[in-house]
Amino acid sequence: MVGISYLENFGAGDADLTRTISKLGYNDTPLFNAITKGIPSKSGESWKGHSWRYETAPDGDDNNAHVEGSGPSTANSADLGSSSNHYQIIKHTYGISGSMEGKTRTDGSNELANEGADAVIRHRKTIEKMLFSVAAPRQGDKDATVPVAGLSGGINHWCVAENTLPANGSPLSIKLLRNLLKIAYLQGQTITHIFMDDVQKDALDDILSDKNQVNILGANVLEGTNYTTLSNMAYAPNVKIIMSPNVTAGEIISMNLKDVALVYQRLSKTYELARTADSMEKELISEVTLRVNNPFAVGKMTGLAV
Repeated sequence: MVGISYLENFGAGDADLTRTISKLGYNDTPLFNAITKGIPSKSGESWKGHSWRYETAPDGDDNNAHVEGSGPSTANSADLGSSSNHYQIIKHTYGISGSMEGKTRTDGSNELANEGADAVIRHRKTIEKMLFSVAAPRQGDKDATVPVAGLSGGINHWCVAENTLPANGSPLSIKLLRNLLKIAYLQGQTITHIFMDDVQKDALDDILSDKNQVNILGANVLEGTNYTTLSNMAYAPNVKIIMSPNVTAGEIISMNLKDVALVYQRLSKTYELARTADSMEKELISEVTLRVNNPFAVGKMTGLAV
């Protein structure tokens, strides 16, 4: 992505906590765990948000033949436009009373460290909810009469008529899944992940189980299925299937995670707060926003039977 420095290229230092929090979220915050993370390659004022030009791979020409000795061809531009999002400051404060300072639990773990571990869980789950949010970007204004907090738009903000497939109350089917994947495919994108709630995950497991079922004579054991990948689909060869409580019932969210990123204005960091009472407190802060690098890198199916 143009204008992004990826955290995976950072050495030891400031990005360590951000990477650690992300790795911990493999099961309960799968999008936060998998999404590309980076910082803007050029610093800017946070209130202006993060802006980018949409990027896409150009197609070939159906007709390109020129007369010998002719002048240059007409210049082309594949500019799909631009987009922007605003940064959201996410904070979680934790601590212990002075009486608990230096105390450990029966398992030997430190009380303050345990409170910090709980704050990390809340922090990453909050970021996950932000990523799936239906909220539109909102510019922060700390100098307003009533200060306004900046708000990051979520994935659903970029799901519009052009990349949304209405199911109109139909149950989930392979045909509907193909049509969802096809929206991105026809625009030069390849979907890598689909996110759904438990009802649609159960429906998809049943569909795939029926397609792959082998009857064994005399079998007396029910073998459950938990499909995690859609393979060999015509419009996306290898799609990860993720169940998420943050997807609205009756919907499926599709993404090309190569073209979606979590952008940090400030990397996750823990600050020790000044002691103003008989307690020890720390604050975990991240300042982040979502970048959708291509308008067809995300999509949605709505109105599925539940």
